[in-house]
Amino acid sequence: MRRCFAPRIAVTLALASAHGVRWCSSGDNTDKPTTGASKKKSKKGGKGGNSSEKEGGEGGNDTTDATKATPKADASAEPAAPATPAPTPVRDMLPKQLMGELDKFIVGQSDAKRAVAVALRNRWRRHQVEPVEMRDEISPKNILMIGPTGVGKTEIARRMAKVTDAPFLKVEATKYTEVGFKGKDVESIIEDLYAVAKNKARSRLEKGREEEGVKAAHDTVYTAVARLADFAALTQEEYRAKFDAGELDDVLVNVTRTVTAPQPKREGAMGIEIMFGGGEPPAHRETVSRKVPEAFQIAKQEALRKMITDNAVTELAKTLAEEEGIVFVDEIDKVVADANAASADVSALGVQQDLLPLVEGSNVTLKDGTVISTDTILFVCSGAFHVVKPSDMIAELQGRLPVRVELEALTEADFKRILTEPEFNLVRQQVALMKVEGIELSFPDETVDAMAEVAATVNRNAQNIGARRLHTVMERIMDEPSFNCDAHQGEKLVITPDDVHKATAELKKNVELAKFLL
Repeated sequence: MRRCFAPRIAVTLALASAHGVRWCSSGDNTDKPTTGASKKKSKKGGKGGNSSEKEGGEGGNDTTDATKATPKADASAEPAAPATPAPTPVRDMLPKQLMGELDKFIVGQSDAKRAVAVALRNRWRRHQVEPVEMRDEISPKNILMIGPTGVGKTEIARRMAKVTDAPFLKVEATKYTEVGFKGKDVESIIEDLYAVAKNKARSRLEKGREEEGVKAAHDTVYTAVARLADFAALTQEEYRAKFDAGELDDVLVNVTRTVTAPQPKREGAMGIEIMFGGGEPPAHRETVSRKVPEAFQIAKQEALRKMITDNAVTELAKTLAEEEGIVFVDEIDKVVADANAASADVSALGVQQDLLPLVEGSNVTLKDGTVISTDTILFVCSGAFHVVKPSDMIAELQGRLPVRVELEALTEADFKRILTEPEFNLVRQQVALMKVEGIELSFPDETVDAMAEVAATVNRNAQNIGARRLHTVMERIMDEPSFNCDAHQGEKLVITPDDVHKATAELKKNVELAKFLL
C-alpha cells in the first residue's frame, strides 16, 4: 500500500392522475376517464397459458396520451431557444431503452434483462390496445430465471421494480407451507404486496398535494412561532423570510401530532396471527415540543393526513397492486421435489399447488375485505436448480411461467466489469466511504484485475457464490484502512495488487485446506 500525503479533504384530479387515468373523448363529446382496471376482470382463462412467447403479453403503467391544444405562436415574437429535451419517462421507454437502464447496474445476463424489458413494455402496450375489451384477455407472460447463486437474478428484479417505481415484493418460496402445516400461507404474498402498494399509493397522493401540505404546515408553524413572546409581532412574510434563511432552526415550538398505537397480537393454532381490536389501529393526538424544522415536517404530515382519505389510499393501492404489482419468488427450486426420488416432500408439492391459483389469476380476499385480482400481477420466479430440474415442477405451474431465461455463471472478466462499470460499483462506494474520513483512496487497473482474479479463483475452488465473493474480497482489503482510518487522515492511499494478495492470503489458504477436510 503506497501512501502519498495530500491536503485533507475536508383530490379528484390528483387521484385520477395517480391512477394513470387516460381521458378519452367519446362519441357524445363527453370526456370519460378510462383505466386498465376500469372493467371487471374476465375469469374465463385465468392468467398466462402455455405460450412460450416473450412479447405480446402484458401491459402495465398507463400513460396519458390525450393531446392538448397548443396556442398559436405570435409571428412577431422572437424564436425561442431550443430547450434541452426532457428524459423519456420510464413508462414510455422502448425495450432497448429499458435494457439500457438495467445495464447501468447489472453486468452481462443480456437474455434475462431482455426478457424483463419486454415484460415491462408489454404492461404499457396492454393499456394502448383497442378495443378496450381485449385488454382483459391479455395476461402477463411470467418469467422463470434459472442460474446459480450470485449471478444477478434478484438484482435484475429489484432494479426492474426500482426503475418503474412499481409495488415490488421479494419472497422466499421456502418460507411458505401448504395449508394445514405450520408456516405462512402463500396467499399472504398478496397481503404483503398490497401493504407495499398502500405505501406507494400514499406517497403518490402526498406528492400530488405537496404544495397544499407545505402551505398548511407553514400556517401551523407560523401560528406556533407567533405565540412565543420573542416573536409576537412577527408577520407571516417576516416568518417566511426567517424560515428560509434558517434563522428559526433553533427555536422550539409546540405542535400536535397523531400517534398510532400498535395492536396486540398473538399466534394461534397453525401459526395464525390473531389480531385483537379489529379495524384501524387506535390513534391519539399529542402535543410535542420540537425545533422549527422538525415541527414543520410534523405539521406537513398532519396536513397531508387530513387531505388524503383512507378510501383514496386503498382505492389507488388496489389499482397499483393489480396493474403494476411485481412478485419475485426466489428459491423456487427448493419447493420442487425430484420426480425420481424415493420419497417426495408432500408440503413442497402443496406449496406449488397453492401458488398455482395466484400465478394463473384469481381473486384473493384480504384481511380488511379488499379483493385483489392477481390476473395482471407479474410473477418472476428464480432458482439455481442444481438438484432438480424445471421440468420437475408440476405441469400446470410450468405452463404459467412461459418465459424462461438461463443466467450464465460469472467469469473473471465479468468480475472486473462488475467492479468498474456499474454506476455505483464497489470501488466507487469504498472511495466515497473513505473520503468521508479525509482519505483519498484509489484502485489502479492492475489492482482491480487482482481482485477479480482472487474472486474467480476462490469461487472455482470453493462454493461458487458469484458476485457476492467480491464483497468478501473487498472487505478483507479494506479492513486495515477502515479500522485505522484516523491514522490515514489526509493521506492518499493507493491499493496495490500486493495489498490484495496479502489481504486474501488467509482466505485462499482456508479454501485449499478445505479440500482435505472430511
